[in-house]
Amino acid sequence: MAPEYDVVIVGAGVAGALCACQIKTAKPSARVLLLDAGNNAIDDDQRRAFVDAYQVSPVKNVPSPYAGLPNNSAGYAPSSDGVGDPVAMNRYYVEVGPDLFKSGYQRMVGGSTWAWRGNTPRFLPRDFQLKSLYGVGVDWPLSYTDLEPYYGRAEVELGVSGNREEWEALTPRSTDFPMPGIAPSYGDELVRAALAPIPPIDGTPVTVLTTPQARNSQMYQGRSPCQGNSSCIPVCPSGAKYDASVHVKRARDDLDVEVRTGCTVTRLQPNPGNAAPTVVFRDWTTADKAEQQVTGAHLVLAMGAVETPKLWLLSGLDNKSDQVGRNLMDHLAEEVVGLFSRPVFPFRGPQSILSIETFRDGAFRRATGAFRMTIGNDGWGRTESPAAAVDKLMWDPTAKKIKLIGQGLQDALAERVTRMLRIGYSTEQLPDPANRVTLSDERDTLDVARPKIAYRIDDYSKRALAYGHSVARRIWQHLEDTAGATEVDPKQPLLKYNGAGHLMGTMRMGPDKTTSVVDADGRSHAHPHLWVIGSSVFPTGGTANPTLTLAALSLRTADTLAVTL
Repeated sequence: MAPEYDVVIVGAGVAGALCACQIKTAKPSARVLLLDAGNNAIDDDQRRAFVDAYQVSPVKNVPSPYAGLPNNSAGYAPSSDGVGDPVAMNRYYVEVGPDLFKSGYQRMVGGSTWAWRGNTPRFLPRDFQLKSLYGVGVDWPLSYTDLEPYYGRAEVELGVSGNREEWEALTPRSTDFPMPGIAPSYGDELVRAALAPIPPIDGTPVTVLTTPQARNSQMYQGRSPCQGNSSCIPVCPSGAKYDASVHVKRARDDLDVEVRTGCTVTRLQPNPGNAAPTVVFRDWTTADKAEQQVTGAHLVLAMGAVETPKLWLLSGLDNKSDQVGRNLMDHLAEEVVGLFSRPVFPFRGPQSILSIETFRDGAFRRATGAFRMTIGNDGWGRTESPAAAVDKLMWDPTAKKIKLIGQGLQDALAERVTRMLRIGYSTEQLPDPANRVTLSDERDTLDVARPKIAYRIDDYSKRALAYGHSVARRIWQHLEDTAGATEVDPKQPLLKYNGAGHLMGTMRMGPDKTTSVVDADGRSHAHPHLWVIGSSVFPTGGTANPTLTLAALSLRTADTLAVTL
């Protein structure tokens, strides 16, 4: 029988939604189905409901706005608080260590872009040649030059604000950014001025740049400029920050893509010859949750670095390369915090606007991972929230009594919180075949195997964390010496890390079918009508937030796929 659709795309996050829009734009007559496990609306009323839920939540974390969504419960997806709560996440992940994988995701229409920070730096040209240049990791099967036109297109699609003159030397461009960079906050300008005279660290200049962000600095595609709510993580109240609902709506309303939600794919059923597998799913919004199925001439998996290999392994698809599920990566992150000498008034604008990018490359990468740094505009970030500051100033835990209240508490709080500043660092992790996603014996609420994660932090990453701390601490030392900063913590490096929410690897792209799962176009080596998009295809993770790169790759795959229709 002829397939019901030309293309079935599983996953309505940024990769799947972009792919659907691009295919339909290139081939308007194509029959395209976009399936997603989430069942949330993607209109203004839904956004307001998320914001309202966040405002009244007693705990302010990543899941707070979305806790009322039944498909976001621990039975269907990891519930991360943004700090890597192992108890919450192990309700879905089955972690076997030796270290904890501390990043999760939102299983909802629009994916994790509802809750991301919006930073969109490109990979550096040398990030694509890690093995050739530094003898570690692997090389990508394509170059920065190959991907550069798609980077420009992805920036237009997502609406990226940035300043070309600041970035041209690091990431050469053929086009301007769609919008000027986000204006730095008052505190950002104070910090940038204080760092202007800092001498190079280990021969590397400490240059402060405006971070490219998928956030409007002016009206763009009918969405308002950033209103400075400082809640980019976990939700943007105004919609100025891009999320994939933009492209889901465009696909559904303007391009005649069929969108079906509440549909959790449970397995892929192989078909004879080279035909794409049949998609078997459960509509969990129905009373019986009975299995249904759908067929397409081509199948695109856009489910992320955990769900995609899990589904592949559940379905018994070809894995002769033994690479499905391997090389799980993240950007391990930490921060050094302190009090600036004068008020910087954080929480006015996005949570981070400025960054230091000069430690993203260098000869040290032969032995130590690179890192990028952010100057926080969100106080002490994960280290101490304003609510925690109130508690620390007001309550004496030893004596178990109130130690400060009234005007004294208000004055102390104003003096402390207004001076809070953090310098964060997010580090490179090498692909390691032992870091992998497999199937556990435990089942989720739809009676599907939960993912089992084996994960360890190697010495390359540990050295990156130590070096990142060293550089951050020396930057703070400059601020102590020249600007009177105080209470810098931690003074000594500790082997602590947070997950960045940057799930990468597990479905590696490459030219050799014995060492990779898909080719440079995202097409499966073993199943020519099966495609994979998203950061799961990354051979290495570099240091850049992955969203812009996965968006560029998704557009590239969509172009290739559209030609075959």
